Amino acid sequence: MALKKFLLILAAAMILVVVLAAWFLPLDEDFRVENPLWNGLKNLNTSYPVQPLESFADLPLSSGGTTFILIPYLNLTSVELEQLNSFISEGGRLILADDYGHGNQILEYLDLEARFSGEVLVDPLLNYKTKYFPKIIHFESDPLTINMESLVLNHATCLLNTEADSVIALSSSFSFLDTNENGTYEDDEISGPLPVICRETIGDGQVVLVTDPSLFINSMNAIDENEGFIQNIADTTTSLYIDQSHLPPSDLHRTKILLARGRDYLASPLMTAGLVTLVVVITLKPVWYKRQERQNDT
Repeated sequence: MALKKFLLILAAAMILVVVLAAWFLPLDEDFRVENPLWNGLKNLNTSYPVQPLESFADLPLSSGGTTFILIPYLNLTSVELEQLNSFISEGGRLILADDYGHGNQILEYLDLEARFSGEVLVDPLLNYKTKYFPKIIHFESDPLTINMESLVLNHATCLLNTEADSVIALSSSFSFLDTNENGTYEDDEISGPLPVICRETIGDGQVVLVTDPSLFINSMNAIDENEGFIQNIADTTTSLYIDQSHLPPSDLHRTKILLARGRDYLASPLMTAGLVTLVVVITLKPVWYKRQERQNDT
């Protein structure tokens, strides 16, 4: 009996250790708001009133004046595309930050001509330490480019099929799309200046196309005036949301979501009352047994 109790206590202790480790272990996944490492969005999440969303169903019903940042590394369902279209058409602003994901699926559904190239943009002359970190210095007048003099992108792409009046940021004339990935300009490769940020209008809302989501990560938002671009986004919106449901999920992330849901469930009034009752019963059980034994002895 003593061995059985010991094994039960040991199993419970091991489960508790695993749960605590999963809860407190920091995520290292790209673009996660909980990730404090170089590739995460912890700085963005703590510096601005950003609300991370795990479902498009959590988007506000009244979208006027709100902004939704979307980094689509996973395909969107037809329902999600319709929800997104409704959000924009009713006055919301979508920041579609993509380079090698599923941004073009969204643009096609929204019936926009612009497309993400999907080829890497390099600049051998105007850059930050490496040609794969092109420096952007050409801006059109726009609320998102107020006081902006330069941005630094990280393995970005460019936009194709854009209207001239929609472009608000361009790469330098020294930049080009490295389609054969040899790092050297060839005659058949598209050269700059090339659009890297543009703004489109749909209904009462807007879609801002950004060719590098790395602008938002912890290691990039302090370089040059990248922080200023984020600040301009925050200053021109009433509420700021960021999608987390179209990033590649990991087992750790799924576990954290389950634990958070379990915590919320246990924190409900009914479950709290049930747990208190259970603790009282467990605590008083030995006393009740002793009382029963005394009664039996007499």
